[in-house]
Order: sequence, then C-alpha cells, then structure tokens
Amino acid sequence: MAKKVTMIDIAREANVSQTTVSLVLNGSNTVQISEETRDKVLSVATGLGYKKKVASLKHDEPKKIALILDSVSDHDPFIDAINTIWDSGWEHNYFISTFYSGNNPNLEKQIQAEINCNSSYIGVIYASSVTRKDIDVKIKTDLPIVLLNCTCREENLPSIMPADLHGGYKATEHLIGQGYNNISAILGESWMEATQQRLAGFKQALLDNNMIPKKEYLVEGDWSLKSAYQQTLQLLSLPKRPDAIFCFSDYMAMGCYQAIKEQGLKVGRDIAVVGYDNAPLGLELEPKLSSVELPYSKMGEEAIIRIDALIKQQPLLQQSIHLPSELYIRESTNTDFR
Repeated sequence: MAKKVTMIDIAREANVSQTTVSLVLNGSNTVQISEETRDKVLSVATGLGYKKKVASLKHDEPKKIALILDSVSDHDPFIDAINTIWDSGWEHNYFISTFYSGNNPNLEKQIQAEINCNSSYIGVIYASSVTRKDIDVKIKTDLPIVLLNCTCREENLPSIMPADLHGGYKATEHLIGQGYNNISAILGESWMEATQQRLAGFKQALLDNNMIPKKEYLVEGDWSLKSAYQQTLQLLSLPKRPDAIFCFSDYMAMGCYQAIKEQGLKVGRDIAVVGYDNAPLGLELEPKLSSVELPYSKMGEEAIIRIDALIKQQPLLQQSIHLPSELYIRESTNTDFR
C-alpha cells in the first residue's frame, strides 16, 4: 500500500514550514503568503499525490475526541504527531479538543472533570511528548482511550510507540556499511526510554558486525546543542578519535557539526555524523544531515485510526504497536559524496 502523503512530507519537500503548507492547502487568507510560495507548495503537493479529504460533520453536535498533552518542549519533533492528529481527526469527522496538563495535578483534575461532565466527548488520546513506559494515567474515564508515545502500568490500554531500538540499529548499521570502524555516540539523558532503546540498537548493530562498543566512545548529552558541542570536543580529543558519530537527536547534531568545524575538520569527509528525528533543520546544515526519521506523523495517524476503531467497537489486531523508522541518507555519512 502506498504511503499516505501528509502536510509534513510536503513541507519537507518544499522547504517551508508545515504551518505554511496548512495555510496554502486550506486556502487561508489570514496570512499574506507570496504567490511564489503558494505555487511551490501546490506544485509539490500535486507532484507527491496529496489528496485532501473534505470532512462534513453529519450531526449538529460535533463528535469530540480529547487530546491530552503532558508537555511540549522547544525543538520537539513530537509536534509532528500532534499536527497529524489534528489533520487526520478532521478527515475522520472528529473535532479534536486539545488539553495541556503540564503534569500539573490540579490541571489534570480539571481536564478530567471537563471530559467526564461533557457528553460530547466520545474518546481520549493521552499523549506524552517524551517516550515513556509504565506511566500512571491520571485522567480516569470510561471512554475509549489510546496512549500515544507511552504505555500504562495499571491497565492494558492500547498504545503506540516508536521502535527506537530499530532506529538506533539502522543508523549504526548504515555507518558500518559505509566502512566506518570507530563509531561513537552522543546519547540523550540516560534515564529516558528513547536513549535506552537507541543505545541498545547501537550496541546490537556493533555486536552483530563483530565490533565491540567502546566505553570512551559513549558520551551522555542532555539533548542540547551546547552539551553535544562539548561532548564532541571530548571525543575529538581522544588518542584515537572516532571516524563517525551517531547523535541521538538532530538538534544535538548541530552542536556536533559546530565542534567538528572548529577543529578544522569537515563533516562527511573527515568524520561522519548521523542524527535522529529527520527534522527540517537537518536539511539546512552543510553538508545535509543523514538522519533516522521518528515516525511521529505515522503514530499520530495511527492514534486516530485506533481510537476510531474503539469508538465503533471494532477489535484491534494488536493492543500495542511499535512503528519502525526510516533512515534518510545524505552527504554527512555517504562516502559517495566525499
């Protein structure tokens, strides 16, 4: 089955923001956008085969799904999942009412009261911007509920998670396939599920290729540009510096690039760098960044599909799913570009 083209795909291809794509495709005139940009977005959308479904609510009272967010941070690729839920929800004739709890117990109680006292809500998507296992779902409701980017320790609720172990494996396997032998990694914070899974994939790919993970090549960042910059300098100061660096986020890859350039080296020629997220900023780097795409857009779409099935009392083939990632190979790791 052909992959469904989303606004995120169009934004990446046209090199504009998803907000711009949404404004153009929805025919909005609230913001002045140049004719050149409009034409480019429409041309890309047509070329990719984008098909917009026009939803028409069949009842006077809209069918509402509550989307509860525990947090959203700057430079967070999880916004792709949120945007897709909004777009896909409307295509399925649902009105998505979004709540932000900020992990605040008082807000969570108010959100719960709003959902339980308002009969127009027919389902709940509980989303965590940070990949987490065995969370306590604070919102108690008898409505169908789907967990996005998290799992629950109390109940066997349907959940959708990224296959980060698979993504870490693919990124590392690619570097090995390109002939790199001294591969290092700049991790996220060690307590985070995403870090643990990507690191497990990294180590497994090395072991499967008869390579031993080196302790000095594994350094912990905090997902910030500054920490990645500092950790890259540390790696480059080793007696045998790495010939490739796997950054656990694209944002950290920016700091890595900066440190490499400062040392008089060139990414893609002297040292390879692969990121994780496939964020638009990676295409702005020189050279363009190879990166594993987090399947957040697919996860958001799957959340709507699954909550729709539960609302219609249709069985789910799998209670919990892990969606795999795709690796986008660009100049930062591809030896053909040297």
